[in-house]
Amino acid sequence: MEAVSPVLVLFFLILTGFICAKLKVTGPAMAGNLSTLVINVTLPAMLFSSFIRPFSQELLREAGLAFALSVLLYGLSFLIAFFYPRLLGIKGPERGVHRYTLIISNCGFIGYPMVEALIGPAFLFHAVIFNIPYSFLAFSVCAWLIAKEGRLSIKFGWKTFVNPNVVATFLGLIFFLLSINIPDPLFRSIKMAGDMTSPLSMIVIGTTLAQAKFSNIFGRWQVYITVAMRLLILPLLAGLILYFLGIRGPLFMMAVLITAMPAGSSTSILATLYDTTTEEASSLVFLSTMLCMATIPLVMIIAKNFM
Repeated sequence: MEAVSPVLVLFFLILTGFICAKLKVTGPAMAGNLSTLVINVTLPAMLFSSFIRPFSQELLREAGLAFALSVLLYGLSFLIAFFYPRLLGIKGPERGVHRYTLIISNCGFIGYPMVEALIGPAFLFHAVIFNIPYSFLAFSVCAWLIAKEGRLSIKFGWKTFVNPNVVATFLGLIFFLLSINIPDPLFRSIKMAGDMTSPLSMIVIGTTLAQAKFSNIFGRWQVYITVAMRLLILPLLAGLILYFLGIRGPLFMMAVLITAMPAGSSTSILATLYDTTTEEASSLVFLSTMLCMATIPLVMIIAKNFM
């Protein structure tokens, strides 16, 4: 029950967003505005504030280990995603969104709130370090996996790899390494803005789910296999690898939890942007987001037996 209760809190917030959308209190326009607010303001504030803590060699060592584990697990996801479409006979534009789903999860909108709820705010610092590869890959190299199957090409430049979350992460890392103090009123303002990320993110997800056409959601059988890979197989495989590497404790739980997140909402965004299979992308996002409320507690319960 310890792993289920925080998930239920977030689920009820998603339900709130869903009901508000159905009652026309909110809608697609508001969801879009709130998403922009979260991505550009509250999430960077949460990431930055997680670094404002006394410097210690032990914490730096843990951060380095978290980053190394992240590179390992993202590399594994890339390897699996390369062969995966061939194994399931996925051809055409669908290949891109399935590959993207296996590599990029919703670690921003759902992952960070889950880490705070299930492991503790102190390990948000480790989660941010763990997700540095995500910050660089989601809208650059991994976006190319979708773009190359669509009708529009992707152009790489320095702006492709720089966004408010990357800036907040590296700025926060500098403040941590140099032990820079900021005035308490300013820090509290940034922290309060960051604290809005969890409820706003869940309400946005609920509002977005309310707009989905259920007739288009339950797609081909390959969608269900990819969702199972995203929610169960990848996190359990990550857990086994970390276990045999001797990783234990909260760091083990954090890495497994982040890996167990559903498909990122950016899957649908990029499929629309590059004019490819939007229905397949929507199916992957919708089903994995709905089912993760059941699979995340299950994964965490299993993982606790190995930490």
